[in-house]
Amino acid sequence: MFFAIVFFGLFGPSNLDYFWCLYLVLFLGSLIWTLYLIYVCERYIVYMATFLTAVICIFAYSASSLAYVSMSAVFGKSNVLTIVGGMSPSVFVCIVFVVVFRSKSSFFPFEVIGNRVTSKKKEQSRKNYNVGFVAGVSTLTGGLFIRSVDEITSAVISIAGGTGVSIVMLFFLRHSIRGLRTLRIQERLMPIPYTFMVIDEIREARSRWWLGRFFKWINSLFDSPVPK
Repeated sequence: MFFAIVFFGLFGPSNLDYFWCLYLVLFLGSLIWTLYLIYVCERYIVYMATFLTAVICIFAYSASSLAYVSMSAVFGKSNVLTIVGGMSPSVFVCIVFVVVFRSKSSFFPFEVIGNRVTSKKKEQSRKNYNVGFVAGVSTLTGGLFIRSVDEITSAVISIAGGTGVSIVMLFFLRHSIRGLRTLRIQERLMPIPYTFMVIDEIREARSRWWLGRFFKWINSLFDSPVPK
């Protein structure tokens, strides 16, 4: 997840002032958050929400960046049309996300025992297959087709493709998104948050690494409660 965010972040609107400063903030923020997820985080909802957000936003970000760069070449960087056009792919994806998030759930993809949660095996394997299939097919077909068209057409196709992939991801991950909504509602009524089904193994693995022990010591300084 970290390397994907850092890689796709390079394809942002580099013609913007302070773009590389913002990219540095993105890089450091992603690195710190990734270390937190690996060595500290015990909240299942936080981990899954981060993963789903990254998967969906990567392509929307790429589409918006390309839209902004393409329109800025025609209308200028500060033009209203350029700003609106650059934001359009991400706004459209956000609207679809809200529709998916607010819609009625027909399948609960998680297994819950006490305050421990894991993804159901069938849903997890199908989700991994669908995400990999969509990403692979879109990359291969898009790369081959874009070579045969002019620059403007290829930009339009790429913008539509990035937006479309994000929407397809939302469709395939709809059960997980709605399931996290349900878990979050239930968690508010619980004395301790939901954690991983294999949290004991995770804690044992973290204790074998000096970074894990270091972050545990830092966390203990703030006296934050640890889910049992």
